[in-house]
Amino acid sequence: MNKEQIMQQIAIKKLEERFKPQQEDLIEFIKLYFERERPKGIKKFHVSNFHLIIADKLHRIMKWEFNKLIINIPPWHWKTELITKSFPVWVLWNNPHTRIMATGYSTTLTQQFSSEAKEYYKSDTFRCVFPRRDDVKKDQDTKEHRATTWWWSYYATWFDWSITGNRCNIFIIDDPIKPNEAEKSEVVRVWVNNLFENTVPSRLFDPAVDKIIIIMQRTHDDDLCGYLLEKMWKWWTKRELLSLPAIATDDESFDTKYWLIERKKWEPLDPIRFPLETLEIIKKDTNSINFSTQYQQEPTNRETQEFHEERFRYHWTQARPTPPYMRIFTAVDPAFKTWQQNDQTSIITAWFIEDKCYILEITAGRITADVMQEQILYHIRKRQPEKIGIEAFQAQSMIVTFLKSEMQKRGIYADIEEITQTGDKLSKIRKLVSLYKNWLIYHTLQGSEELEHELKRFPRGKHDDIIDSLQMLYNMYELVPNTWAKKQSFNIEYDHNGNVIYN
Repeated sequence: MNKEQIMQQIAIKKLEERFKPQQEDLIEFIKLYFERERPKGIKKFHVSNFHLIIADKLHRIMKWEFNKLIINIPPWHWKTELITKSFPVWVLWNNPHTRIMATGYSTTLTQQFSSEAKEYYKSDTFRCVFPRRDDVKKDQDTKEHRATTWWWSYYATWFDWSITGNRCNIFIIDDPIKPNEAEKSEVVRVWVNNLFENTVPSRLFDPAVDKIIIIMQRTHDDDLCGYLLEKMWKWWTKRELLSLPAIATDDESFDTKYWLIERKKWEPLDPIRFPLETLEIIKKDTNSINFSTQYQQEPTNRETQEFHEERFRYHWTQARPTPPYMRIFTAVDPAFKTWQQNDQTSIITAWFIEDKCYILEITAGRITADVMQEQILYHIRKRQPEKIGIEAFQAQSMIVTFLKSEMQKRGIYADIEEITQTGDKLSKIRKLVSLYKNWLIYHTLQGSEELEHELKRFPRGKHDDIIDSLQMLYNMYELVPNTWAKKQSFNIEYDHNGNVIYN
């Protein structure tokens, strides 16, 4: 080694000593970079407490304390800048043999991830903090892919099947679906969830060690985060969930590597950029439901509920009224739809007395056609409805034909009709709100749990099949003329809970 090389090594060591805090701490590195480079459109990077909380989680995942991390955070809170752009570049020095893949909901967005990561990597600031870095390979310097001679690489692409054929040590998912698509399209939600389950785990070199980081705002009860928490969370042993609402819903504390961070109820997440006054304006400009999901990370809460629990009333009488007091109907919503893994069959039977609906029996779930047919026959045999409505869709005609044949064989009878529903489904369901407000619907003491689960989460819940059957049931009652008996005047007695007393 000649004198010039020796002097160069001494200079490098001095730089490394000077910038050791930036090498060891992600936040310090970002602060220095923003101070020196001033990225386009950004005047200043203000470090808030929630940045420290997120950085602490990223440090811990790199120390193998866990390898699955989900972060729910409101929009415009620097999540992409911190996690998707800065973090991968900082990781490369501390872990030079790392391959990172980042995905988002659009190609344009992910190309921006890669381009700005490259700006970090080629900056003078990075040269000072990490003087022993390698240059980006020219033959692998594309809009999607950056690679160095250290075998480090950063690959950014749209969250679709293009991720196949590539493997990584760290898989970052930054908003896999547009908020409006997640809200409105069940097909897109199911597609994203299936893509993750079938593809993402296999993209890791070593699933037991390599890392998956998901950062997103909540958009729906069955968005990717909700799907993972319900289906896969219990199987992930080393995992961490960080939910950061824009306004704290309770007192909370975070024991980070920096210091103990406490946050009081009603305190905003970013008091400088998004004080309470600004958040109230955002809430008014969007709506309560969108604010609850995207900013508060709560797809369903009391403020956004359309059906409230205090409106649920119950009946427990075992007596069976007789005509003209009573009319019984059964509504069936078969799960023969596209993406049926997210649909469930719903069968609901109720009797109606003076416009009041008393739910008698509910059968719901993902069941086979054979089981569904037997369940319908069970409702007919047990409850003897005057009419059964089956939503008309594809193979339902075959079901009707089969049921008529089976009823003839078994000596039971009911009028079965295919029902074609038109109009907006959500609008039809919302007609039930006034019925609940007027105490016209009574639930069974046992067996109404799934119905109530759907009601409390409507319209952001995963399922609404039972509610849909209930509105179809009520529509049948209003449209089908009373063939049991002529209208008569009679006296009906009620107990203190509003239930009919049968003699």
